[in-house]
Amino acid sequence: MVEQYAEASMTGADGGGVSRRTVTAAAWAAPVIIAAAALPKAAASTVTQVDLSSTARHPVGPDGNHQSLAYYQGARLCDYTFTFANNGPDVLPAGSTITLGLPFPAIWDLDSLQIVSSHIHSLVPAGRSTVDITVDGAPTAFRQLFHFTVATEVPVSTFNVNFTIQMNDVQNTATNYYSVRTTANFTAGAGVNDIDPGNNADFADNYAYYNHAPATTP
Repeated sequence: MVEQYAEASMTGADGGGVSRRTVTAAAWAAPVIIAAAALPKAAASTVTQVDLSSTARHPVGPDGNHQSLAYYQGARLCDYTFTFANNGPDVLPAGSTITLGLPFPAIWDLDSLQIVSSHIHSLVPAGRSTVDITVDGAPTAFRQLFHFTVATEVPVSTFNVNFTIQMNDVQNTATNYYSVRTTANFTAGAGVNDIDPGNNADFADNYAYYNHAPATTP
């Protein structure tokens, strides 16, 4: 009789009775359905996704263009325009960092660097650092990096940072030996995923001489 009841219950022949076996299966199935329904929510990412890039250039010449393969002789005030971009897809929260890199710290009056304009974005000085760019067997050379925190959010857009810095007339073995490039870098703050960090940093397209002995002002 027990086996017949079980069989009848499983097949529904007793008018809809539910067997212990069926109840047990249903009890185990319920959590699986709940877990499956919760999976999409757990998998959804709340991390901000951006693709940041930068463009470094040489000073702006008298004709308004960026001079490449040129000689820059002090003392003079050099005007620069670097370009930074958030290529999306999300808005970049406040707290990212841009870095302006200039070769040969000795030839610049470092305290004279001024941000002339940065579109709608507020840039807060965040310190300096120095990088050794000496080539083996060549005169000692360095690059000075100026770091700024972007205190405003950056929508999907491109913006220019215009800045000036005073160059003196000091020549040395490094300036007479190297032709160099400026650098730019744009990095996200904490909690932001940069989809392609490979394009955060950039070098000016061409090399130039700064305070090279035979240099002339373009």
